[in-house]
Amino acid sequence: MHQTTRLIRLAASSVAVLLLAPPGAVGLNVAQPTFVEDVAPILHANCVSCHQPDEIGPMSLRTYREVRPWARSIARAVENRDMPPWDADPGYGPWLNDISLNDDEIAAITRWAANGAPRGEGDEPVYEQPEAAGEWTFGEPDWVFEFDPWEVAPEGPDEFRDVLITTGFEEDRWIRAIEVQPGDRKVLHHFILWRAAEGASYQESWMAAWTAGAKPYRFPAGSARLLQKGRKMIGDFHYHPRGEAATDTTRIGLWFAEPEEVAKELVTLPIWNAGINIPAGDPNYEAEASRVLEEDVLLHAFTPHMHYRGKTMFFSAELPDGSTRDLLGVSRYDFNWQTTYQLSEPIRLPAGTRVRVKASFDNSAGNPSNPDPTVDVKWGLESTDEMLNGLVDYVAADSDDSGQAADSTGASGR
Repeated sequence: MHQTTRLIRLAASSVAVLLLAPPGAVGLNVAQPTFVEDVAPILHANCVSCHQPDEIGPMSLRTYREVRPWARSIARAVENRDMPPWDADPGYGPWLNDISLNDDEIAAITRWAANGAPRGEGDEPVYEQPEAAGEWTFGEPDWVFEFDPWEVAPEGPDEFRDVLITTGFEEDRWIRAIEVQPGDRKVLHHFILWRAAEGASYQESWMAAWTAGAKPYRFPAGSARLLQKGRKMIGDFHYHPRGEAATDTTRIGLWFAEPEEVAKELVTLPIWNAGINIPAGDPNYEAEASRVLEEDVLLHAFTPHMHYRGKTMFFSAELPDGSTRDLLGVSRYDFNWQTTYQLSEPIRLPAGTRVRVKASFDNSAGNPSNPDPTVDVKWGLESTDEMLNGLVDYVAADSDDSGQAADSTGASGR
C-alpha cells in the first residue's frame, strides 16, 4: 500500500514539471484566460520540455487535446506550488536558477481551469522543439565517463545505486563545469555526483546533480572544483520504474580549467549532524547543525539534503557582531527534487560567522513518503536512513571582492 501511494504521489508531483520560468507574464488575460492565448505559451515555455513523448513527464502537454484532461490537476499543482519543483520559500534570494511561476501565471492557469478550461479562438500555438546547440552544452568536454548500462524493471520499488568512478588522473584537476546526460529520462529520477573521501569510497563532497529540468552546472567565473590526484567520484542514482522495461546509460562530462585560470576553489561546506535519532512515529523531530567560517567568504549556493522523512530546512548566519541573517528557508522539502539554489549575487560573510542549519523530520504514518513509520531512524547513506546535511558553496573573499554586505542590524536580509 505504501509503495503504491508513493508512486501516485510521484506521478502527481510531475504534473507540471518546469524547465525555465519565462521573463514575465506580459500580455496575459488573467481575468478570462484561454488555452490558445494564455495557457499554451506558459506550458510551452515551462512544462513541455519534460512533458512530451520520451521525457520524464507522465503525460504530454503540447496541445489542447493533450492538456484538457489534466486541467484541474495542473491548476492544483501550480496553485499549491507543488510545481514547478522549486521548494525555496518566497522572499529569499534572488536566485539565478529560479524556475517558479509568478503570481499572474499561476492565476491565469487556475482561472482557466475554473472557467471550464476554454480553448479560445484561432489556431493553437505549435510547440517548437529548441534546436540543440550541440551534443554537450559547453562544447566537447575534456573528459567523459559513461556508466555501464543499467536495466530498470518495469514495476517494483524505486531503485538506488552508487557507482564508484576511478578517473585515472595522474595530477590534480580543476573542474570549471559539469554536465550530466541521463540515458533514459523517463526512469532516472535524479543523479548526484560526489567526490569520494581521500583513500575511501564514501561520499565526501557534493560536486553536481541532475533532476528533471536541471541545467548543467557552470561554476562562478574564476572558480572551479578541485579533484585531487587519486580521488574517486561516486555516481548516486535514483531510478523510478515507469511501467515498461528500460535501459539507462548515463554519461557525465567534465570541463577542466588550467590552474592559472582559477582564482579560487569553489568549496562545498557540509554542515551536518550525524547524531540524529528520529523516533518511530514522530511527526516533527527537530535537529540542527552549524559550522563557523574560518575566513571571509562569498556564498554562491545552498543545497538542502535530507531523505524521505525530511520536512523543513532553514539556513541562517550569526555574525561576529551578534546580528543574524536568514539565508534560505525550505518549508516543504521534497527528497524527489535535489535542488541547488544558486544566488544571483553572492552574499559576503566575515570570518567568525556561524552558519546554522535547522531541520525537521516527519517519521509518522502521515508522511506518504515514509518507508516505515514504525522504526527509529538514524543517520546513514541509504535513502531509507536519514541525513541532516546543509551544503553551502562558497569561495574565499578578498578585500576587494563584491557581494552583498552582510546585514549587521539583525534583519533577515530576505
